[in-house]
Amino acid sequence: MSGVKDKKMRIAFIQPEYANYRLPFYETFQVEYNVDFLFLNQSSSEPNQEYIKHFLSVYELDQRKVFSGQWFPPRKNIILLLSTLLNNKYPIIVTANYSPPTLIALLTSKITSSKYLVWVEDWFSPHPKSFKSKVRFFLFDLIAKCCLANASAVVVEGSAQRRSVSRFGVPSEKVFQANHSSLDYSKFKSLNLRQKLKVGNAFVILYVGRIIEQKGLDVLIEAFSKLEQENKDAYLFVIGDGNFRGFCESIVKKMQLKHVVFIGTITEENEKASFYETADVLVLPSRIVVGEELAEGWGLVINEAMSMGKPVITTDAVGAAEDLVRNGVNGYVVKNGDVEDLYFALRKIVKSSELKKTMEVNSRMIFQEFNGFDKMFNGFKRAIEYCRQTSQ
Repeated sequence: MSGVKDKKMRIAFIQPEYANYRLPFYETFQVEYNVDFLFLNQSSSEPNQEYIKHFLSVYELDQRKVFSGQWFPPRKNIILLLSTLLNNKYPIIVTANYSPPTLIALLTSKITSSKYLVWVEDWFSPHPKSFKSKVRFFLFDLIAKCCLANASAVVVEGSAQRRSVSRFGVPSEKVFQANHSSLDYSKFKSLNLRQKLKVGNAFVILYVGRIIEQKGLDVLIEAFSKLEQENKDAYLFVIGDGNFRGFCESIVKKMQLKHVVFIGTITEENEKASFYETADVLVLPSRIVVGEELAEGWGLVINEAMSMGKPVITTDAVGAAEDLVRNGVNGYVVKNGDVEDLYFALRKIVKSSELKKTMEVNSRMIFQEFNGFDKMFNGFKRAIEYCRQTSQ
């Protein structure tokens, strides 16, 4: 078996942190290539021992199976990452976004004549308004242009990232799409929670995600307040936590809303699937925060809800919107930060059970067309094979 593995192309795959939901993706990569996964940050979902044994090759630091560090890792970790790449002389290095590790991969590629791929997961508003944002984006553009110009290939998650990359003049033949995919929550054991939650046949709106300003939960609460005034038989369940939660709870109290319920963080996949099962619609109301101009890179909860056949309402600040949400077909894409726009989208689904049923069928169909770790992997495979061909 070792002889077979030695014939596979050796690849270093640098990631910010390990993510449990990407396990099938990591496994597929290990079958096809001889991969060392290098995780730069600790995460709440560490790989289990069986996974490490069978699928993962990583390097120890402080007796942990991950590199320990922040966005700008401590100096010793930068040196460790650089020495690891140089000592192993990987033919191909995969790295994410326009980050310090990508600059290290660029430097390594120049020294060892290796190839490196940039996996672009982020995209940004092209029109920063504040002076601070303009300065930051000027510097960002310089770094991004340097990373992309020297990359052998670029892998993008979806259409928003592809469009973001195109403005740097990257030739289209060097850009490959790896559909950003989630677990299929219909495969998990789920229960309808309506009796437990005491909501009966009420219309259930679900929010899932961190509660931070960028996610726009306050906008959803304001839109829901308008809905509650005319429809007392509607509920909003909020799953997640974050530093913006207190502010959102204060809005609920001030508006005297009766049917907004904060659940907190959920870690069990079966429980999460049960909330998707119970919901009538998922809303991801992310917005562009003034002074930041940062968009929602993807919004994986959209994939998750659609896997359960749920309509989705999201905004034009969410990366997944363009690829997964079709207006009037399986949900709506509304203007970010616009309470009225969000309210009217919710109202359309609440008022028509037939529309909701149609959207449920369409959501599952679109999910099956787009989502899949095989599709995600094939995007990387095409990029890697492109690098191999251009190096010959």
